[in-house]
Amino acid sequence: MKKRTVNYPIRKTIRFTPTEVKKLEILLKRSAYCQTISELVREVLFKRKLTLNTRNESLDTTLVELGLLRNELNKIGVNINQITHYFHMQADPKERVFFVKEMLPHFERTKAKIDALHSLIEELKILS
Repeated sequence: MKKRTVNYPIRKTIRFTPTEVKKLEILLKRSAYCQTISELVREVLFKRKLTLNTRNESLDTTLVELGLLRNELNKIGVNINQITHYFHMQADPKERVFFVKEMLPHFERTKAKIDALHSLIEELKILS
């Protein structure tokens, strides 16, 4: 982020208690534009619009589960693509039947993962 260079020729001193400084530091961390406590105090003092970044921590577990499901579905998809590749390389119908039987468990796992994905999406709809 680029530092702002604004000249403030008049200096005023303000004293804070340690708890007030902690509150200001927390606000500074959440602030989208302020880089220093002085800048933050100026924003609050002159009642400019103060933009704060917030994060909804209740969605953390859901997002982790969605990421794991995405990874598992990708791995299952890779397995299905490999089996399909070998299936198309075989000319013998008996060997093709073997590869079709190999694919069935992967499709069942995919269906289970897709059902889990649908339930997670329903949870997200309830939360919002």
